[in-house]
Amino acid sequence: MKSFLSALFGLIGMSVATINEGMPAYMFSLLNQDGKKVTLADLAGKWVVLYFYPKADTPGCTAQAKEYSKLIKEFDSYNAVVFGVSTDSVESIKKFSQKYSLKVNLLSDPKGEVAKAYGVRVLMGFCSRDTIVIAPDMRVAKIYRGVDPNSDPVKVLEFIKSSLR
Repeated sequence: MKSFLSALFGLIGMSVATINEGMPAYMFSLLNQDGKKVTLADLAGKWVVLYFYPKADTPGCTAQAKEYSKLIKEFDSYNAVVFGVSTDSVESIKKFSQKYSLKVNLLSDPKGEVAKAYGVRVLMGFCSRDTIVIAPDMRVAKIYRGVDPNSDPVKVLEFIKSSLR
């Protein structure tokens, strides 16, 4: 039944969560806003935040990216890297990053393959606003679904801080 639902949701552009908290992270390589390949396996030993957003340069996505950018030095101090992920092209995320002088790396997932692997809904080419936190051991530590773009960065930072206590 699950495979039938996965196939059905895949046809309409949605996905069924395939990864849960505590499971190994889905390994991927995507291009960032500068066209450089980012490979998750290369980040072992760090906290990795993947925040999925619908569309570059829209109000909620801009607010979320700016909030993460404001907190980037604090994330760095906890050995955490932050990536905004969308189905936008490399060219589009580069313009977005430059327009707002963003401090976070943005990743292009044009077919939504990484998003779907993490259970992020992709409908008509737009990702749902979900955040995945990957622990240094490359296991999914926390999954936030349908996040508020303004409070998500603080909530994620607090989760990482509390995990280190």
